[in-house]
Amino acid sequence: MKKFFGILGAVAALAMMTACDEQKKDSQVPADAQVGLQKNAVIYFSQTGTTKKVAEEFARQLGAETIELKKVDPYPSTYDSTIAAVRAERESKNWPALANAKLDLSKYDTLYVGAPIMFGFYAPPMYTFLDSNDLSGKVVVPFCTYGSGGRLASAKELASMEPDAHVVLSYGISNRRANNPDVNLTEEIEKHIAAVRAGASERQMVGAYGESRLPTEEDLAVFAEATKDYAYLNLTPLTVSSQVVAGMNYIFQCHMKAFGEELAASVKIFKPLPGRGPAQLISVDK
Repeated sequence: MKKFFGILGAVAALAMMTACDEQKKDSQVPADAQVGLQKNAVIYFSQTGTTKKVAEEFARQLGAETIELKKVDPYPSTYDSTIAAVRAERESKNWPALANAKLDLSKYDTLYVGAPIMFGFYAPPMYTFLDSNDLSGKVVVPFCTYGSGGRLASAKELASMEPDAHVVLSYGISNRRANNPDVNLTEEIEKHIAAVRAGASERQMVGAYGESRLPTEEDLAVFAEATKDYAYLNLTPLTVSSQVVAGMNYIFQCHMKAFGEELAASVKIFKPLPGRGPAQLISVDK
């Protein structure tokens, strides 16, 4: 085993891709790698079909080839059994066999690489792919789907595992939003591709928000509305920054106590204009 893991809304896709202390350096597209102007491939693993949906939209807009990673032995059909199998793979560091683990990537310049987030990081089949292929010299655009978050952590991990690849601005979307007919996934991915082509970085994106402040009662009400289904994360908001769009974007810096850990978390929330729905949890990034 040569590598091992370490632990946006539609109306505001670009602004929701914000910086976190986890990602210390900018992810710039190098001058000699013009993303979208060379040969692209979208490589992904999908367990429930949500990541497949996102991958196919990337591929459609890019005119890219798609490669779906296939497990030799599929995960069980039930949620609890799948979680148990994934936990066992992580604890043993024994990543699952893939029918197409080793790929010929020589004809591609840019790789869009995606998977669902499980236990805060990529699903185990993605590690099999990364262990089996050398991405050196490639531009890599990470993407993921998740329950509550994991975009920044998974992208940072991928960059550490592939130090000779050019890992650029990552994309993530919750399963709930990806499958919500009111969310314009096409527009959201179009904006992300444009941001990558422009060389946008995580650090640049944070400038779209105002100064950090103590949350007001109104801020806390928005936070409570958006996180009501995520009580298991035990999130305590400490500060907040916001941005006016067609609605309001928020980034709450929080204390989180979950999964046996106590740590800082950045919680992204979008509040639509009045009458256009409740506040939405975009992601929780550790």
